[in-house]
Formats: sequence, C-alpha cells, structure tokens
Amino acid sequence: MGNLLLKKGPQDFPCSPVLMRLCLIVYFVTGLPGLMISSDFQQAVLAMALDVIVLLLFVYLCLQAFSKSERFIQSVISLACIGVVFQLIVLPLLYNFSAAPEATEAMVSLSLLLLVFVSWNLAVYAHVFKEAFGIHLPVAMILTVCYIVITLLARKIFFPELA
Repeated sequence: MGNLLLKKGPQDFPCSPVLMRLCLIVYFVTGLPGLMISSDFQQAVLAMALDVIVLLLFVYLCLQAFSKSERFIQSVISLACIGVVFQLIVLPLLYNFSAAPEATEAMVSLSLLLLVFVSWNLAVYAHVFKEAFGIHLPVAMILTVCYIVITLLARKIFFPELA
C-alpha cells in the first residue's frame, strides 16, 4: 500500500528471488483477463509474456545505467505488485467498455474514472522509478513515459491487433 500512496519505495520490499517470481506470475495471470477482451487466450498469453519481458529488460537496463543493479529484485517486485493492483482495478471498467461501446453519460463517467486510474498508475510508476534508480522526479517521469511507449510499441510490433 505504501507504494500505491507514494509513501514507500521498492527498497521496502524484501530482496527475495522467490517472491519476485511469484509476483511476476501473479502479474502475468491478472493481465490475461483484460487482454482476452480483445483477443483469444493464446494471444493474451503471448502478449503478457512480452509485457513481463519488457518490464524485466527495462528495469535491468535502467538499473545498469544508473549503477544500481543491486536493486533489481526489489524493483521488479514493486512494479509487478503495482501492475497486479491496477490490472485488477481497471478490469471491470474494461469489461464495461467492451459491453457497451456507445457513448452514454455512464460511459463518459467510466472514461473519466479510467483516466484517474491511469494517471495514478503513471504517478506510482514514476515514484518507483525515482526511488529505485535514485533520480529526480522529472527524470523518473520521462522514464515512465519511455517505459509505457516501449511497452505499447513492442505490443504493436508483435501483436498489431491488440494495439
């Protein structure tokens, strides 16, 4: 909860490879239902595998660049846990969008709610990057945008029907 409220950082998680693997598995599994709204099971599995790979590579390369490689496990645990929470939070909204695509007053409200959750998600990611990489907030915000863009580009390249 501390990460979600921007009060704690990844350093507050235990440095446990087993916990990291468990968090990545839960992140992978909780991402599947949202992707299966617009694709079949096999594509959703491959797309989530790609998301996990991008997450691991991005964190690893950034930590190497900032000479903080000892923070890898805790950073991945933190980001995977955050991903799980936000995937579960927005899942009902995504199902509502797919069920009723016409623009109604309720859909506008749901869109605004989704925007709030996405903004909160980006703020939490920036906070974690700031803490994990030992950088200032503006740089962390830029890295957050880079991470999102890289994730979306990778998904668009490998799974254009999902983008």
